[in-house]
Amino acid sequence: LHLTREGGHSHRRIVHVADATGWAVQEALQRAAEAHPNITLVPDQVAIDLATSRHEQRYSGAGNVWGVYAVDRNTGHVALYTAKATILATGGAGRTYLFSTAPRGATGDGIAMAWRAGARVSNMEMMQFHPTCLYNLEVKNFLITEAVRGEGGRLINPATGKRFMSYYDAERMELAPRDVVARAIDAEIKRYGLDYVHLDISHMAADFVRGHFPNIHEKLLGLGIDMTTQPI
Repeated sequence: LHLTREGGHSHRRIVHVADATGWAVQEALQRAAEAHPNITLVPDQVAIDLATSRHEQRYSGAGNVWGVYAVDRNTGHVALYTAKATILATGGAGRTYLFSTAPRGATGDGIAMAWRAGARVSNMEMMQFHPTCLYNLEVKNFLITEAVRGEGGRLINPATGKRFMSYYDAERMELAPRDVVARAIDAEIKRYGLDYVHLDISHMAADFVRGHFPNIHEKLLGLGIDMTTQPI
């Protein structure tokens, strides 16, 4: 583990594990859950709806939640899992967009289940997103982590060869908040008629880049891009 910076940060405060932090955290949590005597994991299930009072033999509008209906991926059978308390931790809805770096499962299912059960849903316009997604016609939605900018990556306009964040946020530059960076990238693309802009960290030592971003480095090499010597 080490600490890095992302958009809007003036200090290193984000835990970073190479360039697969989410996977490392998930793996640690899963191991802890598997080892816990009071936790039973039920894998390969897809939650499809909350079991509420309206599912009772005699319809009721009481609004109670008794558990969840889930379909088994292997058998196709739908089972009911009951509980004294049901917690939804299903992620967001970022993947409902055509281009998104959100996980494939983030399609808003949990939000829809909560809404059908009578929960209030608000602030749906607030979507988490990443400003830097690889532009490649063969590989869609490949995230170039914000930590690349946090470790010194520069946004370059390929038409001018110049860094452009100074025109939009001269103080924070590439570490401006996501909305500022995303709008800046969009403005440069539209102003110059570009398909993409460049993210360049090749000025940093090659060993440093490979050590901090091994998965991105390997993926890009397979696409003919060496991020240690050329821009992304």
